Amino acid sequence: MGAALQQTRGFYKQVYEITKEFGGINVMDEVQTAFGRLGSHYWGFEYHDVKPDIITAAKSIGNGFPLAMCATSPEIATAFANSALHFNTFGGNAIACATGLATLQAIDEDGLQENCRVVGTRFLEGFNELRAAHEFVGDCRGQGLFMAMEFVTDKTTNNPLPVYMVQAIMEELKDRRLIFGRGGLFGNCIRIQPPMCVSEEDAEYTLAMMDEVFTEFSEGKIDVEAFNPNK
Repeated sequence: MGAALQQTRGFYKQVYEITKEFGGINVMDEVQTAFGRLGSHYWGFEYHDVKPDIITAAKSIGNGFPLAMCATSPEIATAFANSALHFNTFGGNAIACATGLATLQAIDEDGLQENCRVVGTRFLEGFNELRAAHEFVGDCRGQGLFMAMEFVTDKTTNNPLPVYMVQAIMEELKDRRLIFGRGGLFGNCIRIQPPMCVSEEDAEYTLAMMDEVFTEFSEGKIDVEAFNPNK
């Protein structure tokens, strides 16, 4: 599982151009980035100024209800419609569609995209403050409420912190009512994608508790060896 990695501006444009040269189509997976979570844009592909041929999305569109979607051009949709190889047992379910519509209305009416921008900015500011204060906190990245923090042994080598130490930190955070996902190639990142309705007060509490746990870890007050599988 990745950890909120951001491609350089212009990367997708070049990829899309190369794909088109060879007669291919471009598919953008917006499962985690769509519907305003980035704060600055409603869709992730808008941030990169590209136009996908197919967009897939899920999760947040149903606000907990099992719902996914696929959007494409009339040309591609017609090709699917005329193909016997494509079918969907639950496609167009009335309850699911009503749930999705209500979710989209709430995102607009409650100003959740703007909330993602405001609260996400505070989170990232706080994460960088934590990075400056704690030697084992590495890269902090993201946009809006799509973020990640990397744990390293030290800032000189940037070697990944052992997974069992990350697990010990996450367990302490859980005891303070903070639950994060873990990701990254080496499993040394925490993925931070809170509900889009999270408040600035929630952000301040989160940052304070993270600082508390990080300080305890740095001072050796957390029993990390209890999570060591080789012990």
